[in-house]
Amino acid sequence: MPTLWRTVLAALTDPTAVDRDQVLALGAADLALNQDSAASSGDVQDIALAEFGVVLGPRAAAAALTARRAHRSR
Repeated sequence: MPTLWRTVLAALTDPTAVDRDQVLALGAADLALNQDSAASSGDVQDIALAEFGVVLGPRAAAAALTARRAHRSR
């Protein structure tokens, strides 16, 4: 299991996890990009809410999406 998803699972089980919202945002961005390579930050916000029960701000969603796109392009 990739490191991102281990971290996401840990964040889901520990509400006091360091950088929890950022980790969950990255997970949501990864899921959004799996569904559509042209995913938007709104898609990331929708997935974060539906899958993780977390409300992300637009900046957090956009930053996570940018980070996951950069990671995938390596």
